[in-house]
Amino acid sequence: MKKLPIAPIKRQSENTISLINIVFLMLIFFLIAGQLAPPMDKTVDLIDSQDAEPTPPPDALVAREDGSLYFRGEPISVEDFLNEAALLFSPEDQDPDQNPEQAAKLPVRLVADKDLTAVALIELVGQLQGAGAGKVTVVTMRAQ
Repeated sequence: MKKLPIAPIKRQSENTISLINIVFLMLIFFLIAGQLAPPMDKTVDLIDSQDAEPTPPPDALVAREDGSLYFRGEPISVEDFLNEAALLFSPEDQDPDQNPEQAAKLPVRLVADKDLTAVALIELVGQLQGAGAGKVTVVTMRAQ
């Protein structure tokens, strides 16, 4: 009996190189896009909270441990912050569920250092509201 040689079956190669390239480009894109948000103040450790809704703090007023206020990395007073914020923020930032008197006032996001005492934080919120701020939201970090 004579055996005939069988030609080896050629498998089509999968083109995974192009898939890897696409995934790599997407990774690079998202790494770059993730850097577009302004960085937080590096000297502030955020307060931990359990049940808070996430709120982005891009243009928030920052209160450091000693009670000093900073806005966009520069020291600022309560009155100067409210004057500058009134020029920067539009009426669309207002909460429509507020009463008309409160809606006319500017909402404030306050990023407080976790080592800032509660008494100092309450005094700071009182100063903001006394100077004409509307709803004051304290930005915290959700506990892991």
